[in-house]
Order: sequence, then structure tokens, then C-alpha cells
Amino acid sequence: MRLAALLLCLALTACAATGPGPAPDAPPQTRAQALAALLIETEAANPARLAAAEPEMSALEAALARAPEMPQASMPSVQTPGPEMDLSGARSVMSAVHLASYREPVHAVRGWSELEARHGGLAGLQARVSQVDLGDRGVFLRLKAGPFDTPAAAEAACDAIKASGEWCTVTDFAGEAL
Repeated sequence: MRLAALLLCLALTACAATGPGPAPDAPPQTRAQALAALLIETEAANPARLAAAEPEMSALEAALARAPEMPQASMPSVQTPGPEMDLSGARSVMSAVHLASYREPVHAVRGWSELEARHGGLAGLQARVSQVDLGDRGVFLRLKAGPFDTPAAAEAACDAIKASGEWCTVTDFAGEAL
């Protein structure tokens, strides 16, 4: 439902800003208009890709609802990406903190519970795991928490965790929900 509302808002914003259609000499679309068009195209062609990005879109929606409006002049203009664009290997635009690595999902679940109990700053964040193959060292599940609106916010959370003597680093918010 939130996805539909977000798409509708972005589409209406794009329509209101452009009117009935661009003139041949019209300036390029704004980034928001290009993103709205890409979301609509992706929803029509491959709805599962949008479902996989739901946490990022919810975080973006929340961030946009909180953020003060930017002056129109400061918004960059971009062209609409072509349909040949493959985003399957793309990194998340949201930031996270990498807290630990585990070999088994059950250990990641237990680790998240323990870390969340020790660090109040993790309350309300979502836990994710992403698989990484380290060659001779084996395959690990990286436990991440987020999303954070900016890398600086994730760094501040990491600093608090490091202050207690534990390891932490800033990363992207990609991966599977824990």
C-alpha cells in the first residue's frame, strides 16, 4: 500500500511539474521525475524488484516526509534512464552498520538479539544479512543494521558501538531481512 502511495505521489509530482507533456525544447526531467518514471516502468515490468526494495523505499519516503524542501534551483536535472538499465547488482543508497559476521543464519539471529540488547542505539533499526564469499576463508553472513539516512548518521552509531569495545563499520543497507 505504501509503495502504491509513493508511486502515486511521485507520478503526480511529475505530472504537475511537467503539465500535459514536454515540449520539444523542454529541459531534461528532474531527478524526482526520472525516478518516478523508473519506478512506474519497473512496477509494470517486474513488480518483484520493487518488493525487494521496499525497506529502502520506505526509508526514502520517511526521509522525504521529514526533510525540509529544497529550493528548485538546487535540484539536479537528469535524463530518464533507458529500459536496458540492469540494477540487479546495485548497492543500496541507504547506509547501515556492519556489526558482525556469522556462518549460520541461526547465529546471526542470536547475535542480532544480543547486540540489540547491549546497544540501545540499535532499537528500531532493521537487521539484514548479506552473504559474502571470502574464498579460502569461506562464506559468511554479514549482519547489518539500518537504514540510516546518511553515512554520517551510520558512522555516529558505529562510534557509539566502538566506544564499548566492539567492532563496527559503515556499509550499505543491502541484503536480506533477518
